[in-house]
Amino acid sequence: MILGWILSLCCAVHAAPALRAEASIQQEEVTELAARLRNPKLTLDERVALEERLLLFGESGARALQRIVEERIKKCDERARKSEKTYLAELEKSAAKLVSARLDKPTLAEVDKLRRQVNDLRRDERLTKERIHAEGDPARERLRALLEVHVDHVLEAQPELAKLRESIGTDLYELEQDFGLWMRCNFAMPEKKRSKAVADPIERWPAVQSAEAWVCMLATPMTPADREVLTKNRALAAELPEPEEAAGVLDLNRLRILLGLNALLLDVKLCAASRDHSNDMRTLGFFDHLSPVEGKKTPWDRAARFGTSAGAENIAAGHESGASANLGWWYSPGHHKNMLGGHARVGLGRSEGFWTQMFG
Repeated sequence: MILGWILSLCCAVHAAPALRAEASIQQEEVTELAARLRNPKLTLDERVALEERLLLFGESGARALQRIVEERIKKCDERARKSEKTYLAELEKSAAKLVSARLDKPTLAEVDKLRRQVNDLRRDERLTKERIHAEGDPARERLRALLEVHVDHVLEAQPELAKLRESIGTDLYELEQDFGLWMRCNFAMPEKKRSKAVADPIERWPAVQSAEAWVCMLATPMTPADREVLTKNRALAAELPEPEEAAGVLDLNRLRILLGLNALLLDVKLCAASRDHSNDMRTLGFFDHLSPVEGKKTPWDRAARFGTSAGAENIAAGHESGASANLGWWYSPGHHKNMLGGHARVGLGRSEGFWTQMFG
């Protein structure tokens, strides 16, 4: 028994240097592969092959590869953010110039005529859905063609700007790919040794698209007061639990600005009152401005319950978005007049397919 223990000890003593030598050789190979991977002249196929070879070395290879990927992510992220800033600044200038170039005297006269046509329509006591279709729709679409600018319009006129946008898209795609590789490296290591996750870039491209849409929308001719209201509403939108509520308010304000009407300030309390009424209609099985719930009978009761006031209310059912609900109200004479009335505030509340819009 003692002899067996001595033999085992001798084997372990002789094996230790061999294991250390093997680990040293492995580390040298990892270091050599990592150095090759930093070569900027590598083709994509060569780079991927080296990355996969490094991952075969387990923890040491994953750690080395992760450091390289982190360097790439940092460099690409800095480049993309710089390009985004330049792109949005140039987009803002180009969009403003594009709109300005359209607005000669004849066009401005046409805009005034179209706005009067729609606003006279909403004041008519005999307004019908048919007249909104026949007179309101063509005027609204023509105003959009004259006053609104879209990203595609600007990029068609500015090919260099389109190239910059394309380069941003390429950078963000590379960031997503490297983030996925970074996560593979992390999971190839023991849990206790894993690094803190880097920022997931998956939402970066939608954020760029949202920013460019915002820039183009602000290029629409509007008063400084309207621009201020829209900017405030964008900040207030973060307080709403349902993104489509803020999107519906923005959609309404774009219509009002198009028609020469003031933008409405988003009232978070009116949104809460509207959402509550939509939820009551859905869960209690009624569809009416008058609620059977004690203390919530009228729109004014509901607004007061949430610490605000209201002057008009629209309700709808069966819509998937705020813009869809607005379009339904556009074709309903009473709701149409509410949407385009002389208000200062607005709230929009959703509960699944039920919508309530309140004005103050």
